[in-house]
Amino acid sequence: MSRHLIIDCETCAIKDVETYLEPVSAPSNYKDAEKIKAYIADETQRQAAKAALDIDLARIVCLGWQMGEEAGHWIIKDEIAEQTILAEFWRQFWPVYVPGHTIAVTFNGLNYDLPLLLRRSLYLGVPAPKLQLERVKHADAIDLMQILSMDGRLTLHGLRFYCQRFGIPVDDESVGADIAGLVAAGDWAAVEKHCTADVAATHALAVRMGVLKPSQPVEKPLPSTLGPVQGDQVF
Repeated sequence: MSRHLIIDCETCAIKDVETYLEPVSAPSNYKDAEKIKAYIADETQRQAAKAALDIDLARIVCLGWQMGEEAGHWIIKDEIAEQTILAEFWRQFWPVYVPGHTIAVTFNGLNYDLPLLLRRSLYLGVPAPKLQLERVKHADAIDLMQILSMDGRLTLHGLRFYCQRFGIPVDDESVGADIAGLVAAGDWAAVEKHCTADVAATHALAVRMGVLKPSQPVEKPLPSTLGPVQGDQVF
């Protein structure tokens, strides 16, 4: 019997991201030294913000999940903690890999969240299952965005767009682009709120679309070796 796992990842750029960015120079018509300096700083910041959504330049700062009626999340403050959490994540939800047994339900997860989890595991040396995430054959994942866009044939819209269209309330004012700034400001409560809101919204949308039933009995995840994964679980 398959069990369905809602997943959402929030990210920011890795610590040394500047070493991977394209060199920045001001346009040739810039002559004032201060304006050149400001331009370079702004452009570097813009590139770094984009890197927060780059599979190879991002790190996970919050990982949220829901399986049936159980939900949890981890706030992850550095790469050492990220390594620990990824190992725990795979242990809980894919302890023994069987294709199609644990099915990840995401919004844009085939293009982002799931490849990110696998890539971060690879970079951090964490063993991970070989999930089937191919464009045509993805036995281990259901991507609500792909379904709603008919595999990209229709205009792609965000999660909050569809929540609004279907009348699903979302108790959060932040958007994904805000996460890097929230992390930089140390506002982990806002990061946590955004991640848990996205998990709840993804679950509600999956129910509204008929992908999940309102109350679907599932096999429970393994107990966490790190203790309860609630709002106060910070690493």
